[in-house]
Amino acid sequence: YNQFVAPMLTNEWVYVARTQLPADTPIQAADVERIRVPKSELSPDAITNAEGLLGTYTAQPVDENQVLTALDTEPDPFTITPGTEDVPISSTWIASVSETLRQGDYVDLIPIAQPQAGADNVGTFTTTSEASEFKHLLVLSVHTDNNAEVTSQQTGAPQSVGARGSGTGVPASVDVKMTTAEAQALASLIQQKYQLLIVGVSDETRSGGGMK
Repeated sequence: YNQFVAPMLTNEWVYVARTQLPADTPIQAADVERIRVPKSELSPDAITNAEGLLGTYTAQPVDENQVLTALDTEPDPFTITPGTEDVPISSTWIASVSETLRQGDYVDLIPIAQPQAGADNVGTFTTTSEASEFKHLLVLSVHTDNNAEVTSQQTGAPQSVGARGSGTGVPASVDVKMTTAEAQALASLIQQKYQLLIVGVSDETRSGGGMK
């Protein structure tokens, strides 16, 4: 009884990280180890089954041998969930985009009005207050003018959000993850002939389509 039954009653199977895992890392079987922990020492949020763990991403840095909890994980951020959309941004809508932009980066979209000639006949760009609506959006894909995808990683390299590979090609069009409300607001601005500055940002603070 003490050897077989008692541990089943007083302990729980949990998963710990084999190594340190940065934030936004896809969790694979090789990254974790299943161990028994006394129930009295266990967080109520601890993950006890592989189905709730494998295929998710780390929501924050995880230390080696740390017991993984629901607070440490998040769904695959590339998944389009209810209330979010994959929004393609055509090259004709883009005023400027970095050549280093890749899938998994986060961006701000800054709408600008078409240049208007001032008194000195010099064109000036004006932004809109609605620019604040389009912050920290996840880049789902990047394509060239020939619609070839600009890759984010070398073939066979580990994938992670925000990780850049060398890639090839010059970005021309971009797909971003947005909420339905953001997508509708953007469509309205595009109809008004606004163009977009696409600016890469840190993924430390997210909102909108990239919200955790």
